[in-house]
Order: sequence, then structure tokens, then C-alpha cells
Amino acid sequence: MTMFYRRNDTFQRFQDISSARKVPAMLRFGCCFALLWGGFVLPSVTAEDLSSQIWPTSRGDFAATGASPKGLADGLVLQWETKTAEAIESAPVSDGKHVFVVDVMGGIEALKLATGESLWRHELDTGFVASPSLYVPQNISQTIGAVNVLDAGDLPEDTSPMTAEQIDAWSATQTTVLVSGDVEGNVVAWDPASGEQLWKGLTDGEISASPSFYVLRHLGASGEIELQPRALVTSQDGSLYCFAMKSGELIWKYETGDQIRCGASVGDGKTYLGGCDGGLHVVDLTTGKASRAAIPLGGPTGSTPAIRDGKLFVPIMDGVLYAFTPQNDSEDDVMPTWEYSDPDRAQEYRGSVAVNDDVVIVTSRNKTVDAIERSSGKLRWRVTLKRRADASPVIAGDDVWVASTDGRLLRLSIENGDEKWNFEIRGAFIGEPAIVGERLVIADDEGVVRSFGPK
Repeated sequence: MTMFYRRNDTFQRFQDISSARKVPAMLRFGCCFALLWGGFVLPSVTAEDLSSQIWPTSRGDFAATGASPKGLADGLVLQWETKTAEAIESAPVSDGKHVFVVDVMGGIEALKLATGESLWRHELDTGFVASPSLYVPQNISQTIGAVNVLDAGDLPEDTSPMTAEQIDAWSATQTTVLVSGDVEGNVVAWDPASGEQLWKGLTDGEISASPSFYVLRHLGASGEIELQPRALVTSQDGSLYCFAMKSGELIWKYETGDQIRCGASVGDGKTYLGGCDGGLHVVDLTTGKASRAAIPLGGPTGSTPAIRDGKLFVPIMDGVLYAFTPQNDSEDDVMPTWEYSDPDRAQEYRGSVAVNDDVVIVTSRNKTVDAIERSSGKLRWRVTLKRRADASPVIAGDDVWVASTDGRLLRLSIENGDEKWNFEIRGAFIGEPAIVGERLVIADDEGVVRSFGPK
């Protein structure tokens, strides 16, 4: 028997395996407490330094900017390549020392970043089209794109916001956790060091995007202030799920009424997500309820909204890229700051954008790569590819990285789109690259994971 799963209107083939393959089966803020999970612990670094050393989710950060602040060396070389068992159609993620990949036949694997050597692997009776995400303790801060700490409305009025020092002290008691979501709706938390399964949750539809995380400070059952890490997972059943990171308990569920293929981006105490219902949903993370009525987009979207400097950028499938200023929760705040569409030929946007301080990069099913001025919404440059790019673009410093279905990995100048470097394979790239320190890591549809770095 053959089963088919749809991703971006491309059917992915999974074989029905007859025999099951088995896999291994307080958060209080006072003086000090610990979360007793396994995991990797990174040395202490600043938030800015950490953002260029890790790639914890498919879009690089939990604001979904798809951008790294630091560029890569001019002379990149292939440092290693590792063949895994099956096709990979999603981006690798990394904690700065290890790389984690999932494949279309249910494999999940940890590799050493330095060598590509396999650390552990499990094979599940399912498939993955979405990258996993990493809850990295050193990434807990109030910086947009990091794992933010939010205050619930039930805290006493005289409760002071947590200082950076208090957040650092609490995060030092945490350990890294890997969370994956599969095509059958399973959500699994893993110890990234050992591959041990920590807990399992369930949604009612395919999971097509990476999870996101935040931490809620609230009053616990004992009446004391507690901190609770949480995972956000979108599902094609039309719902956004919030799970407790410690246990996998479902905390709340927000329903949109139609499929959700994008991830949930986080900023300003809210999460933003688009859907096939044609609305941009704004959800208050302290309550799990809509912060305002959904903003009409004029068409469905499977793209994760990107948040940068108070602006939100989201394309829709019908070929319009919108910029919003979402902080105002009033019902009449529905007009975009600007919108961009091709005046000559309607594009079809299926991926997410990459955005830095200056430009927004978007790719289309019509094989175009467009750089849009962030301030005005005007086209700065366009590059036409030989074949389409299903993978979303990535920015690293002064470069735009685009991986296409013809097996080409392109490095383009962010200033004018000129090609600066390329690498070609016999297969196809479906997932985008990860920028990890001085390295670029990418996987292909033949299951090969490659790492590029300086000579």
C-alpha cells in the first residue's frame, strides 16, 4: 500500500511499513530550581553572539526572520557530507555543536557539527516534512527571535519584570530539548544528547512547520510564582497547540477553522500565524486567545510570518507580499504598511521570506528571487532561476542563500542579486540551509547532509 502526503502541492511518497519500528521510550522562580531533563549545555555567551552560533528552528529564530547577523567566509569549501537513510525535505537545525535532521520516512538523526558523524538515529512509522526545533536555554531572553519570558495576567500588581540577570540565572538550570512534529500529527520531545524520548503529544493533522517556544511566568497552584516553558505547534487540522515543555501536557488550543501550514512566529507577547482561511491570526500567548480579530489577507498562505523591528512580513499564495505594523490591537488596524505584487505576472508564493534591516527576500513558484526594500515595498532587484525554489531564502550578512529544485545552492549579493558562488548536486534541494557560526549546513532529497565552511 502506498500513502501520499501533500506539502506545497507536491506529493511526497511514504511506504506503509507493516512491522512497527520501536524507539526508546517546580518550574519555580525563587532562589534556584532545576528542570531534570537531559541535553547539551552550551557555554555562556551573549544573546547577540548566540544568535550567530545556533540555528534552532527552520527559519533561524522564533521571529522567523530567516537571517543570521554574520556572513560566511568568501572561500567556502565542502567540509564533510554524510549520507542518511532517506530523502530530507526540511532544513537542518543546530545547537552550535550538533546538527539534527528528519526525513520523509520517519528518521530523526543527530550528527556532530564538526565531522558529520552520526551520534544517534531513530526510525519511526511516520514521515517528516517539517524541521524539528531546539529549546536552547542560553537562547532564553527578551530579545525578539529568542525564547521570550512573558508575564501572565494573574501575577500580583507589585511583581517586577524579571531582569536579564534573573533570566540568565534561571536559564542556567535548564537543558536543551529537541521537539519534532510529523505528518501524522505526533509531537515528540527528545533528549538531544541521547535520543531518548521525553514525552509525546498529539494533534489531529499533519505538522508542516517547526515548533516555537516561550516561557510563561505565572501563579502556580501553590500560589507561588512559577516559570513554565511551552512549545507552540501548528497543525493542518487548523489549530495551534500549546504544550508544557516539561510533561507534554496540552495547555491550550487555538482554532482557526482551516488548515495551517506555517509556523507560529513569536514577538511582543503574541504569536502570529496565517492559514488557508486567508487570515493573519494574532494570539495572546498568556491566554491562548485571539488578541484581535484575524486580519484579512485576501487569500490563503502557508508562509510563516517574519517579525523584524516591529514590522511583520507575510506573503500569500496569490502573489502578494504584505508588511504590517501589528502592535496596535484595535479592530481598525488592518491596513498594511505596504504591499508588493508583480505588476506584469502574478507570482505564487509558497515559502517564507527572509528579512534584515534593509530588504525582504521572497522566492516564487515562477522561479524568481525578489529583493524588496523593507521601508517602501519597492522592488530592488530580481533574479530568475533555472527551476523553482521550494526552499525559503536565507540571509547571512551581505549574502542571500537560495537552494533550488535543480540541485543548485546559490550565493547572491544582497545589494544587487549578482551570483557570487554556487554548488550543484544531482538531486534537489527542498529544504533551506542552516547558518551555524562559520558553517552552512544543508540536506537534499537523496538524504545527503553537507557542511560548508572556510578553507
